[in-house]
Amino acid sequence: MKHLNAESIYHEIVLLSDTDRDKLYNRMRNDFYKDTEIVAYTSAGDALTREQYKQRINTGIEQCKQGESISLEVLSKELGYEYADL
Repeated sequence: MKHLNAESIYHEIVLLSDTDRDKLYNRMRNDFYKDTEIVAYTSAGDALTREQYKQRINTGIEQCKQGESISLEVLSKELGYEYADL
């Protein structure tokens, strides 16, 4: 079994073909940015990462389960819009 250290890892990367090295770099880059990449914005314009976005969705699902929601018809009336059934 090889002992892994920075030098041995670097040596193994150097030995990869250009295609495999590009695949490795892309995968590393994607893994690094996965948690910090902006995937959505709030209605106030605040940026959300994937994890923050999923948390907000899960919070909304829980609120609906708890009955903490209103219908589109009620919301339309509260905002002064005419509600129309489609």
